[in-house]
Amino acid sequence: MHKRLLTIAVILLIVFALGGLGLFLAYPSLNAEHIYAGVSVSGIDVGDLTVAQATARLRRELPDPAAQTLRLEGGPGFTLTWADVGQGYDVQATAQAAYRVGREGDWFAQVLAPWQINASGVDIEPRLTPADPARVTAWIAALAPQLAIAPTEASLTFAAGAVTATPAQPGRGLDVERSAQAVLNALAQDLPTTQLIFAYPPPVILEADPAYTQAQALLARPFTLIADDPLTNDYYAEFALSPAELSAWLSTIRRPAARQLELRINPQGIAAWLEALAPELGEERILDVPVTRDTVLAALQNGDYAARAHIRHPARTYVVQPGNYFFDIAYSFGFPQYQLERANPDVDPNALNAWQTLIIPSIDVLFPHPLPPGKRIEIDLPTQTLTAIQDNETLMELRISSGMSTTPTLAGQFQILFKVEDAYAQRWALDMPYFMGIYEEAPGFYNGIHERPITRSGYRLSRNILGWPASFGCIIVDVEEARLLFEWADIGTLVRIRGVAPGTPSGTETLDQIVDTWPSDSP
Repeated sequence: MHKRLLTIAVILLIVFALGGLGLFLAYPSLNAEHIYAGVSVSGIDVGDLTVAQATARLRRELPDPAAQTLRLEGGPGFTLTWADVGQGYDVQATAQAAYRVGREGDWFAQVLAPWQINASGVDIEPRLTPADPARVTAWIAALAPQLAIAPTEASLTFAAGAVTATPAQPGRGLDVERSAQAVLNALAQDLPTTQLIFAYPPPVILEADPAYTQAQALLARPFTLIADDPLTNDYYAEFALSPAELSAWLSTIRRPAARQLELRINPQGIAAWLEALAPELGEERILDVPVTRDTVLAALQNGDYAARAHIRHPARTYVVQPGNYFFDIAYSFGFPQYQLERANPDVDPNALNAWQTLIIPSIDVLFPHPLPPGKRIEIDLPTQTLTAIQDNETLMELRISSGMSTTPTLAGQFQILFKVEDAYAQRWALDMPYFMGIYEEAPGFYNGIHERPITRSGYRLSRNILGWPASFGCIIVDVEEARLLFEWADIGTLVRIRGVAPGTPSGTETLDQIVDTWPSDSP
């Protein structure tokens, strides 16, 4: 009896064991259409669901892509949503992935997997539809203008007579490509934040010098315009330009090729200042604004603190008085007669009418060259003396012979027009060493200062004539003294001739006497 019961028990045990083994082995087949129990997606239970059922549940319960965000650090901070760049959940692929859990590997692993999954559970990450790189790049590029900071170039500011330098600083610009790649990587890893990436472009102009140093030097003290006009009563005036006024004319120009600032001085500002000053020079003088503007501009650019005004002089008029002669009128105003004729082309010099008006030309017609400052020659006809003056100090005082009464030396203000060391007067066949022309007596014929002349035969006008008029209009100076004067005087030196020469005493040798001794057929 006992043996029978034991046998039955053993048989039943084998049956149950075989049944359990069969159930164990048959479980995957019994759940062929369902996801194994214990499988979840980010905590959402999809076990025992078909792929279609799991897809529906995931579509309902996974977060909305519009609510999924990525924080972009750097700058003020921006938040990007998955929906902005086309990223989302691929619920179909996720459900398929959940279904494949436990169904991969060898057959024994697949037999064991359902029981292991059911016992411990398996949670998988949802599959993603990745962000569109083009949309990410466009989204990042749209931020670039908001985050861009241009480089600060070195610059200068001018105000109230002072200059301030602003140092250069690098800029900041969003590196769109690298930032977009960082966002794509963060989205792919479902990270909460990522860093924007910046580039830092350097400025082109790194230093304010040399413009800064030049501006500081210019504004260190006032600039002076010197109005020096010895032709009208030795007029002299100085006009100061304050650093505050000058600073209003200053600006800079960027020179990218040289990576420098260039200091600019506004010529219009200089011109306006000169226009305002012009009336202060008086009616006898005209301030030549364009030329003076250029002179002042050149001085400032050269770092100088003073410049000389360019002064012109107006023409005048004279009403002919009864008994006036044309030559006398020209002589009284210090002009050769031909200059007065040139200024009055419609007037017959030999038929003047009382009360008619003559134009007296500007004295500027006698001064084609700038006057060298500090030098002048004073000739006094009554005393027949010449004085060379430099910076108001007498350097030489010489006895001279001026023009005879028949060929007088013109009184007036002139300048040295040219210099010829060995001049020759063809009209009289005379050598005139160290000749310096001072005015044009007639077109192409100059009176000047020279050494005692020498005839073609080698005879030099006697020294004894010095101190008395003896020439045809020139100023005769003694030997050696003429050379010293020639070497000292510059082209343009002012020559003032004053007064009326005395008569030449009888017996004093003159040029007309030695010229008249030549044979009539002399060349």
